[in-house]
Amino acid sequence: MGFLSFGSKKDKIKKLIEGERFDEIVSMAVKDKKALNALIELLDDPAPGIRGDALLLLGMVIEQRSDVIEPHVGKILPKAIELTKNRNPYVKENAMILSYEIARRFPGKVLDLKDTIVNDLINELREGDKNTKGFALMLLGEMGAVEAKEYIEELVSIEDKVILPFEGKKWVPLGEIAKETLEKLS
Repeated sequence: MGFLSFGSKKDKIKKLIEGERFDEIVSMAVKDKKALNALIELLDDPAPGIRGDALLLLGMVIEQRSDVIEPHVGKILPKAIELTKNRNPYVKENAMILSYEIARRFPGKVLDLKDTIVNDLINELREGDKNTKGFALMLLGEMGAVEAKEYIEELVSIEDKVILPFEGKKWVPLGEIAKETLEKLS
């Protein structure tokens, strides 16, 4: 059995996800770099349920031991932001929650990625659905992205209500989120 312990733990983590053994996975990911890497690899899994669960689990790892995730922010955040565009609501919501949590906890690391991320988020302000726009506004505010100000100002008068997976962000007009973001950037 010893020779099977080398290499990726992706299949093992995937089986544990399918068995809904989340606490066990979080415990493994916190202690074992290969388990954490396997969880990150599962963000590319073809099954939306596995991708959504991987996002959720990474969020649980951050809550327990954020220092374990910190060296991987450059890999995880761009992927999580990309997954906020996913049509599957479970994937999309968990990607939003994880992206926001990373931006909130690791502002220094996020600044290193700012050029890439800000352009993606500005693109979402122009082309995304109203919920994705609301999320992009929140993240731009968290990142202090003053370069997005002109795009944010265009959304201030929009009354369409958004539903985001954050406290106090359900049925809120998009324009209100834009105003809050502008206040953060002032």
